[in-house]
Amino acid sequence: MRRVMCVWCPLWPVQRLHVEQGERRSPLVLFAESRRGLHVTVCSPEAARQGIRSGMPLGEARALLPGTVTHRPRRPLFKPVFRRANPLLDRAELQRLALHCQRYSPLVGLEDVPAPESLWLDISGNEALFGGENGLIEALQADLGQQGFQARAAIADTWGTAWAVSHFGPAAVSVVPPAEQSQALASLPVGALRLADSVIDSLHSLDLSTIGRLMQLPRTALPSRFGTELLRRLDQALGTVPELLPVERSVEPLSAELLFEEPVTDRQTLEHVLGVLLSQLLGQLNDRRVSLREFQCRWLGTTTEPVSLRLLRPTTDRRHLLELLRLHCERCVFTRGVRGVRMEVVEMGLPPVRQGLLFENPADKAEQLQRALAELVDRLNSRLGCQAVLRPSLRPDPQPEFACEYVPWPGGKVFPSFETPSACRSHLRCRPLRLLRSPQPLTVAGSTKAGLPTHVNQSSIVRIVGPERIETGWWRGADARRDYYRLDLAHGAGLWAFVDRNSGDWFLHGLFV
Repeated sequence: MRRVMCVWCPLWPVQRLHVEQGERRSPLVLFAESRRGLHVTVCSPEAARQGIRSGMPLGEARALLPGTVTHRPRRPLFKPVFRRANPLLDRAELQRLALHCQRYSPLVGLEDVPAPESLWLDISGNEALFGGENGLIEALQADLGQQGFQARAAIADTWGTAWAVSHFGPAAVSVVPPAEQSQALASLPVGALRLADSVIDSLHSLDLSTIGRLMQLPRTALPSRFGTELLRRLDQALGTVPELLPVERSVEPLSAELLFEEPVTDRQTLEHVLGVLLSQLLGQLNDRRVSLREFQCRWLGTTTEPVSLRLLRPTTDRRHLLELLRLHCERCVFTRGVRGVRMEVVEMGLPPVRQGLLFENPADKAEQLQRALAELVDRLNSRLGCQAVLRPSLRPDPQPEFACEYVPWPGGKVFPSFETPSACRSHLRCRPLRLLRSPQPLTVAGSTKAGLPTHVNQSSIVRIVGPERIETGWWRGADARRDYYRLDLAHGAGLWAFVDRNSGDWFLHGLFV
């Protein structure tokens, strides 16, 4: 059985600086720059007791901490410290701490958030080396304490439960027994599910303050009211849905570099160097039997932005990669000569594996078409940008306007499958492939015994299939009460129309082609 540990270092940027300075009593305030000017990002507990909070303008914080601060009577005064936040250094130091924790588990990583403060460890089978799970978690906490860090830790079957208990549990060290995620989560607040602030506010407005109350609601009503993220986080914490976690590995990055004796400005020379470095990089990838998913090309000795390429699917096709590099280099402006070129691998992937066959297989042609499509998407991303190439993604929403959304293709699956939840699967059989951007009014005439029209826009109806009733709840604002029908006209057209049950008007929403 898999067991996961979460190690949370509260206020990690503040702890890191305190350990570096060797002083914990001085009020510490970290700030950053935004469109609103300089504002506080995080502060130490000593500064928080003086009224400092995250998001406060830096000028207001300096006014609250003008000089020196004392915490107790007859104690010396401490001068407040203001530092500019350094998220990159904070993450790098947390990665170093993750590599240090590999002595307790071979699989250690950071939580997948922009500003991580927690580490995860897969401790399955490792507890025997430390006298059990309690011995392991106490040894790790003592190790971090010797380094000057304060940490809260929890062990559970899932990462979601371990994160929730370590952040919101009553004890600094907790061990959740196997298969008891529901009992451990029931008394915790809904914020322990790692949800967005807007979702948490919506839950609190409905008096859903604990996860136990949330689990008592019907699952089918949660996605439409609070979004799909709520159900996904709850299932991950309970262990019914797997959650992939990034692993920190101390491996040497793959790179290739070439320095020039004199600065180079000739683009043909630079393109030739790109081809040479790309061949060296692909050779290193071939030795590891992996493919290239994302890489970066830096221009040494210049201020020109580096070229970053993320591919739709891992590949080692030199021709395709070199073509994408040339497309990016056409937009590069060199204000001075280039002193060197460095190419680095950012992300690798497994190459597609196919079984060799003696005779021709139709699957080979399908693979060629997928490869051609991936190359086309890569070229469009290079020309238009990653946010310009979108793919449709189905959502479990009964209202047709919201049943599909467009997401950036590189950010999702390579070739997404259109498997949908069972709640949507039955409706797709009678829905058209072409959906109008917004419903258009229809002019109907005549009436059958069932009260349905016999003519639409002066065309007679030969067949009517339906209805499919769609209603939305009050939580979505203006509710929709519609009955959808398929209308087959005499001249062969197939319409997907609905009647608004509130007004009785007919609208065209799609076409069967």
